[in-house]
Amino acid sequence: MSHTRWKLSRERRAAEGYVEPPEVVAEREEIRLALALGQLVHDRRVALGLSRGVLGERLGMTDEDVETIELGGLLPLTADLLVRLAAALDVTVDLHVASEGYNTVVFEERAA
Repeated sequence: MSHTRWKLSRERRAAEGYVEPPEVVAEREEIRLALALGQLVHDRRVALGLSRGVLGERLGMTDEDVETIELGGLLPLTADLLVRLAAALDVTVDLHVASEGYNTVVFEERAA
């Protein structure tokens, strides 16, 4: 059996001409961005050899809060959080917001 022809119900509806409401599209984009940020935080924390607890102390949060961020569960993303993450992880955070969607967040290691 080949699963290559399976489609998500969202893809099937789109093929039939269904268009998601703008608020659903916006929420989906926010979730995608939170997941991307969570992966960046996890990867940088591991690269620095920090535990969730130590990063939490740097952020003024608990290790459970750090886990929530890493799993993409912290919504909405705020400028305050991005500033605190940049300081705690010693990175520059680039957030690109586009009106047509597909926003991106990137961490860049600060030059020594």
